[in-house]
Amino acid sequence: MNEQHLDRLLHGRRSRRSVMKGAVAASLVAPGAFRSFGVAGAQDESYQIAYLTPGLNVPFWKYLSDGIKQAAAASGASIEVTDYDSRNDAATQLQNAQDAITRGVDAIIISPTDSSTAPAVLELAAEANVPVIIADIGTDSGDYVSFVISSNEQGAYEAGQVLVENMKANGWEGADVVMITISQARINGQNRTRGFTRALEEGGSKVAQYLESKDYTRAEAQQQALDLLTANPDARGFFTQHDEATLGAWTAIEDAGKQNDLILVGFDGSPESVELIREGKLKAASMQQPVLMGRMSLDVTLKHLRGEEVEKETEVPTILVTPENLTDVETTLADTVFPVEGGTPPAA
Repeated sequence: MNEQHLDRLLHGRRSRRSVMKGAVAASLVAPGAFRSFGVAGAQDESYQIAYLTPGLNVPFWKYLSDGIKQAAAASGASIEVTDYDSRNDAATQLQNAQDAITRGVDAIIISPTDSSTAPAVLELAAEANVPVIIADIGTDSGDYVSFVISSNEQGAYEAGQVLVENMKANGWEGADVVMITISQARINGQNRTRGFTRALEEGGSKVAQYLESKDYTRAEAQQQALDLLTANPDARGFFTQHDEATLGAWTAIEDAGKQNDLILVGFDGSPESVELIREGKLKAASMQQPVLMGRMSLDVTLKHLRGEEVEKETEVPTILVTPENLTDVETTLADTVFPVEGGTPPAA
């Protein structure tokens, strides 16, 4: 990145176009609930928001983007949200930030490629006086307005508890477990591993081997799962830290003929993984609420742009979904976990 070019980009950024005129603030109050923003004065507001996402090939990030856009549409203000796909590449992420700043955005919402790459974006934005809200994953350092994050450690711990209970019920107490993780350079990945291993330790088990995802595709996970099963034939538990890994792992388990020899639990959720739970193949999934996270991220962004105080960190609880409680939580899943296609949620 040419320093002179970057200097021109930073100092050539035009000032923000919009000023709040008596807007009434509103907030998202609970998982599964949505309240539209106050309309008084909102029609006088105009903002451009950039959403920097690791990769829209992963459904979770598209769901989070959908939540941002739902909240923008319901705000009463004129808000343009532009997605910038970083394709899981730190250099592309930084270039996306540069492009968004050049365009003159009023704020950046970022889900970093990993926690170690976020500081470079935060530094670039700070020099250009562009506020940044972090939606998931986290950062190793740097200044930002607010951090919206799932309860990763607790959610993984709860999934681990279900795994331990099911292994015990099958007479496999203390058996080894294998795992496919998200990047352990991400704070959320570290927290998921910490929560899950804590549950295993309490149940007398351990992780015999794990592999990290690199491109987060189902095909990658299927091959990783086959490798894990081959190397650990006595393993009786399997934990996957993202949805495509869950779906790829189950295919590998079926291909290996181990459907009755392993307990599979996961993190995240999609309509396909819900069907696996319904069929009893997936024993549990701690599901993040990406649509709600997106709504909350936009809410925090608007509050900051309106000059209001915001919390430095907001934790969004995960939803533990099992075959036993699926019917009870399906309505919530359809609202906050999966996108509402073709429209915005009703105001509460």
